[in-house]
Amino acid sequence: MTTLDASELSHLRHELRTPINHVLGYTEMLLEDLADNDGPPVAESLQAIIREARAAMSAIGAAMPSTAPKVEASALIVMSEAIVGQSRTIMGLCDECIALFGADLPMVVEDLVRVRTAAERLGALAAQIGSTHTEEPAPAAQTPQPDQPVGYTTEAPDQTSWAARILVVDDQAENRRVLRKRLERDQYHITEAADGQACLNLLAGASFDLLLLDMMMPVLDGYSTLRAIRGNAALSSLPVLMISADEEVSNVARCIEAGAEDYLPKPFDPVILKARISACIDKKRLRDREHEHTAELERTLAQLRAAQDQLVVQEKMASLGALTAGIAHEIKNPLNFVINFANLSGDLVTELGELLNAEPKDAEFMEEVLTDLRFNMGKITEHGKRADGIVRSMLAHSRSGAGQFEDIDINALSTDAVNLAYHGLKARDSEFNATIEHKLDASLPKIPVIAGDLSRVLLNLATNGFYAAMQRRRKEHGNFQPVVTLETRRAATGEHVEILVRDNGTGIPADALKKIFMPFYTTKPTGEGTGLGLSISYQIVVEQHGGQISVASEVNQYTEFRIQLPLRRAASS
Repeated sequence: MTTLDASELSHLRHELRTPINHVLGYTEMLLEDLADNDGPPVAESLQAIIREARAAMSAIGAAMPSTAPKVEASALIVMSEAIVGQSRTIMGLCDECIALFGADLPMVVEDLVRVRTAAERLGALAAQIGSTHTEEPAPAAQTPQPDQPVGYTTEAPDQTSWAARILVVDDQAENRRVLRKRLERDQYHITEAADGQACLNLLAGASFDLLLLDMMMPVLDGYSTLRAIRGNAALSSLPVLMISADEEVSNVARCIEAGAEDYLPKPFDPVILKARISACIDKKRLRDREHEHTAELERTLAQLRAAQDQLVVQEKMASLGALTAGIAHEIKNPLNFVINFANLSGDLVTELGELLNAEPKDAEFMEEVLTDLRFNMGKITEHGKRADGIVRSMLAHSRSGAGQFEDIDINALSTDAVNLAYHGLKARDSEFNATIEHKLDASLPKIPVIAGDLSRVLLNLATNGFYAAMQRRRKEHGNFQPVVTLETRRAATGEHVEILVRDNGTGIPADALKKIFMPFYTTKPTGEGTGLGLSISYQIVVEQHGGQISVASEVNQYTEFRIQLPLRRAASS
């Protein structure tokens, strides 16, 4: 009898379970409705219907388990007979209940008719399955013709079949015929080749589950063929069983060392032949599944990496967007100074023109006007540079990590980053207020950093600090004053600069400290943090700049992040 593959089984399971689901659904609802309304005593009949429907489900599961790659038709016949009987029982129970209710409860009768119709459909489907497979002709392999047994092929095997595909390679036609006839009894698909070169040609165009390879052959012997196969990465998972009339131990060892799964001497012991072929095919399928799982894991990993890269970009852009309002506030002050001093200077220029045209000229007053002009122009230049610095800082923050190392004033970079964080939060939260304390070592030299990326780190640390301090203020109320302290200094080693960002906020629990730099880990409530900021900061400081970043904290007291950066770049950088 034939077998059904996974696709056909899936279709059958779906077709049979659909009417069963209808039977169970309507019957269970009828039980509930009649119990609520104190209906006639038909509960036993309805419960019997449910039992029969569930028995039909069990019969389907037993005959066609979801894990089975194929099912023999005989199992389907047994299943169909059971389901036909169960469907008839359900229909009989429905008829009894309908007769009992009569016209008293038309809604109940209507549902019972639906149950009976579903059971009738189920029985018809089951009967069709049984008749289809019962009437199927016996396989011709029971009465094979001497020269052409059924299932024999010299073409590529049927790729949709679940039967294993075996390539038999032997230069003796009679040897191939004996092997073929024996293996086809176990439902294997057989392809033949008369020598090693013909074997390699077939392997180049089709896939097989097992290769039975004779040692002694013309053109290309078995050992040379085996070496060629093992030298081809595409065939690495193909199991090879060597066959030969030569039982010399050295040949056996040589073949095993070259990559053969096993070595079978002629004439074959049928039991051993069957057992070793079955074992090889099982291992092949396990390896194939492992390769599929590995490929799937690699695809999943690639997707995760792509998603992580996208999240990193989103995190960077989110921090940039959050600062926009704060930057507008920060840059507005120097621009107001520029505008005001420019207006004053315009008035002074007008006044100076009047003095130049006046007679007699007041040289002393003209000098005062010129002095005021020089002062105003100095202020315009000063605040213009300040505005330009803010813009440059913002542009540096918006750049990706592909920037260049430059010698940067760490004090200025750190101050700008903390100020940007402050004004960004101030723009988003009108209640936000905090004190910034500076403890900057003015003697620090410029050090080589990627300004945009380091600014991003400091901005993130300062933002976290302000957030934690404000959270504590909301919890404690009273006169608690949020403070974020920025400190720069030369490290004790003398070869590094340290940047410390400390807040007096809620702190970080001890069990969270060791996970704080892990991607996607955050101590903030859901929706208030992606968990990527500190992970990105760690990569920038440690991997990009060759520095160190650490954290110390005490709950409801403080959190302090310490960045240590080398004064000089490593020679390999």
